[in-house]
Amino acid sequence: MKIGTLAALPIVLLSSQVLAHNWVNVGTDEDQISRYVDEDSIHGGDYKLVYFIQYYEPLDGPDGQDMAVDCQKRVMYAVNFKLDGKGVNWHDHGDSVDPGTVGEAMLKYACANAR
Repeated sequence: MKIGTLAALPIVLLSSQVLAHNWVNVGTDEDQISRYVDEDSIHGGDYKLVYFIQYYEPLDGPDGQDMAVDCQKRVMYAVNFKLDGKGVNWHDHGDSVDPGTVGEAMLKYACANAR
């Protein structure tokens, strides 16, 4: 029985690492809310966008918010954005990223680290 427990240990350790996040602090806004990007979640995808997970400290839960950015147009999207619970298409509701903001820091970090 001890051998079975020892054999299962590497599987448990590997599965716990899949759930881990690699949060990188990219800045703090004027309201003193820190913004983090999960470096391991950054990837390119559909619509020529870069996707990642964002976390606001101390507002979000441990999983953060799914985000996307258009690196060339400098637009940021909340991927799960919905209006009136009707599931409005989130790519129609992006926000322009202003220079010198924490949003710009997130955009630059995500775009520079996209895989």
